[in-house]
Amino acid sequence: MSEPKKYRYLPEKFPTREEVKGIDLDKLVNMLLSAFADEILAWYQYYVSGYAVRGHISTEIEDVFKKIADDELNDHAKLLADRLQDFDVDPPDFRDLWHLSKCRQTELPEDPHDTDGFIIASILAERCALAHYREIFNYVFGKDPVTEEIIEDIIKDEAEHETIFRNLLSKEGLKRLEELDKK
Repeated sequence: MSEPKKYRYLPEKFPTREEVKGIDLDKLVNMLLSAFADEILAWYQYYVSGYAVRGHISTEIEDVFKKIADDELNDHAKLLADRLQDFDVDPPDFRDLWHLSKCRQTELPEDPHDTDGFIIASILAERCALAHYREIFNYVFGKDPVTEEIIEDIIKDEAEHETIFRNLLSKEGLKRLEELDKK
């Protein structure tokens, strides 16, 4: 696979944003591109999980996966794409998503009846997203109020997603998650 295309903010080409002060725009754009890639990959993971999971409550879990997948694509990815457009940067090429992603999604269980396994993979994805968004938030805090507000809204959603997934776990699933947390 080839290296991802380099996306650069070119100050001599693009207008500056009056609301952005004291930020390396190259770094910010790359952070936003990475977050966008994470959202598209999360959408895919949750969408696939919704179809793949089997078991006695799989219909309910499928609905949760698809609802959260829609949030990742239609809310988060769209917000990030719109913000990238503010800097005259297009969302990344589909082939570059894996390379740009900071939260390359966790491996899904091979057993479609391992409901907890699908949910745990999603919790880990949400945790990675939360860490990534906190990093972006800390970078833009007090320097870029528009991106700051977007990221703050996404953080709220991602925290809610983690809680939703966590509440779906069985007792055994909670124990599995606790074991992973100890590592």
